[in-house]
Amino acid sequence: MRLYKKALQLRQWFSNRKIRTKIMLVYLPLLLLPLLIVGYTANTIYSSAIISKSTQSFTQNSALTISRIDGMLRNTASAANMLALNLNRVLEEGRKSGQNELGRYNAINTQLSLALLVFPDVDSIVFIDAGGKVYGTHPELEHRSLSIQSQDAYRSVMKTNGVNFWLPMQRREYLTTDPDAALLTLGKKIINIQTGDSLGLLFLLIREEQLSEVLQKLNAEPSGRYFISDGQGKVISASDPQLLLTVIPEDEIRSWVSSTPQGASTRMIEGERSLLAASSFPELGWKLVSITPLQALTNGLEQLQWTLLAVAALCSLFALLGAGFLSKIIARPIVELARSMKGFQEGHLDVQLEVKSRDELGYFVLGFNQMRRRIKELLRNVMQEQKKKREVELALIQAQIKPHFLYNTLDVIYALSQMNRMREVQYTTKALADFYRAALSQGREVITLEEEIRIVRDYLAIQHVRYRDVFTYEIEISPECYQVPILKLTIQPLVENAIYHGLKEKEGGGHLHIRCDLNGDVIQIDVEDNGKGMPADQAERLLYPAAAASPPAAGKGSSYGLRNVNDRIRLFFGPAYGLQIQSQPDSGTTVRISLPQAWNPVTEGNEPFDQADGRG
Repeated sequence: MRLYKKALQLRQWFSNRKIRTKIMLVYLPLLLLPLLIVGYTANTIYSSAIISKSTQSFTQNSALTISRIDGMLRNTASAANMLALNLNRVLEEGRKSGQNELGRYNAINTQLSLALLVFPDVDSIVFIDAGGKVYGTHPELEHRSLSIQSQDAYRSVMKTNGVNFWLPMQRREYLTTDPDAALLTLGKKIINIQTGDSLGLLFLLIREEQLSEVLQKLNAEPSGRYFISDGQGKVISASDPQLLLTVIPEDEIRSWVSSTPQGASTRMIEGERSLLAASSFPELGWKLVSITPLQALTNGLEQLQWTLLAVAALCSLFALLGAGFLSKIIARPIVELARSMKGFQEGHLDVQLEVKSRDELGYFVLGFNQMRRRIKELLRNVMQEQKKKREVELALIQAQIKPHFLYNTLDVIYALSQMNRMREVQYTTKALADFYRAALSQGREVITLEEEIRIVRDYLAIQHVRYRDVFTYEIEISPECYQVPILKLTIQPLVENAIYHGLKEKEGGGHLHIRCDLNGDVIQIDVEDNGKGMPADQAERLLYPAAAASPPAAGKGSSYGLRNVNDRIRLFFGPAYGLQIQSQPDSGTTVRISLPQAWNPVTEGNEPFDQADGRG
C-alpha cells in the first residue's frame, strides 16, 4: 500500500511538471538507459570472456605443467627400478668374485652416477647397504647420512616390500648437501631377486627448485600466484619461495582447495576479487593452484568504461540539444494554448486562437475553438433551463403554500382551543411554524434527506390532527440515507397527494408508509398508501400528460404537484432520475422517487444560478 501511494505521488509530481521538463525526463532516460544497458552488458560479457579464456589458458598450461612434473616423477621411479636391477647384479657379481670393499664402493657409485646421467631429473642418489654402509653421488651426502638408520624416513622405507615409496617434500639434515634446500625423496627397498633378502635402501632426491622452475614457465601473469599443494593444504612447491612448506594462509582458499578436485571460481581474497583455479595430479594427491586478481585480467576494461562514459556524455549533450529543439517546436505552441485556455477558464469566452499549422497541434487549436463556441451555446441552453427550473420551483412553492391549507390548519387550531386542548394547540401551531420555516427560509434549494423528512413529519403532524380517524402513518429511513442531497419539498407533495386523493376517499383503516433504501448508487424513496388507487393509464398521465392519449380529467386524481416534482428532479439530476407510479384501483398507490446517492452542484452546473437566485 505504501509503495502504491509513493507511485501515485510520483505520478502526480510528474504530471505537475512543465512540458519542457517532461520532455527532458522522458527523452534522456530513453537515450541513456540503452547506453547503460549496452555498456553493462558489454562489460559483463567481456569480463566473462576474459575469465573464461584465463581459465581455459590455465587448464591448458596446467595440463602441460602437470605432465612435465609427472614425467619427472616417472623418470625418478624408472631410475629407482633400473638401479634396483643393476645393484642386484653388481652386488651378486661382487659376492661371487670376492670383491673387496673399494671395488664394491666404486662399482656401486658407478651405477649411481650412471643413473644420474640417464635420468637428469634426479638431483642426487644415496644407497645404504644391509651393513649400513652409505654410498652417495656426492661426498657430502655420504657424510650427512651416516646416522640415517635412526631417522623416520629410513624406518618407513624399511617397512615396504620393495615398492617405490615417496617421502614428503621437506628440509632435513640428512640425505642432503644443503640443509636449507627442500627435497622430494623417493625411497626403495632393494631386495635380492633370488633370495628375497634385503640388500639395502635406495634414496633418489629431487630438488624443489626443479619443480618451481616448471611453475615459473606457467606464471604468465606477474601478479598471480602459482603453487602445488598436498592434500592437507601444505605448499610443497611455489613460484614464491615465501610460501614453500607453509600451510596455505587463507582459510577460504585452503578449504576450497581441499574440497575441489578440479575447477575454477571467483572469490574475494584479501579484499580483492580473484580467479581461483585448481588442477589435480594423477599421483601423490597434489593439486596445482592458481590465484590471479581479476583486475590484472581486466585491465583493458577500464579503457572501455571510460570510452562508454565519453559516449554517454556526448549522447547526453545531443539529447539536451534535441530536447531543447523539441521544446521549441512543440512545447511553445502548447504553452501559448495553455495560456489561452487559462484566460478561457477565467471567463474570457471570446478568445479565438489562430491556426498556424495542420499537424496535431493545429487540430488541437481547431478543436479548442469549436469547443469554445459549443460551450457558449451550452451556457445559453443552461441559462434557459435554469430559468425554466426556477419557474417550476416557484409554481411548486405556490402550489404547496395554499391558502386553504393555512385556513384549515388555523380552523383546527381554533377548534382545539375552544375545546381547551391547549397541548394539541401548541403542538399544531409549532408544527405549522416549523413547516413554513423549512419551506420558506434560507433560500436553499438542495437540502439533506434528514431535513426533508423533518418537513414531512411537521406536515403529517398537522394533517394527523385533522384526520386522526382517517389514516395512520409510518416512516422508515435507512441511516446511510440521511445525508443524501434532495430537492426541498420533494416528498411532501407526494404525501399530500396520498392523503387527499387516496386515503380520504377510503372508508377507514388508511395507512401511509414512507421508506428510503440504498440500491447500489441510487436512493429509492417510496411513498405508499393503501387508499383508493387508480388505473395505470391515469398514473402515466399524472407525470407525462403530453404523452398520454387524452388529458387527465379534472377531479379524477390529477396532480400538478406530482408533475412539478418529477420535472424538478429530472432538471437537477438528469433524465435517469425522477418519479415512478405503481397503482391499481382499490389496492393503493406507490410513488417511487429515484435520486443519485451523491451529487455535486458545481459539476451539475446549478450552483451559480442558485446563489444568484436572491430568495430568502
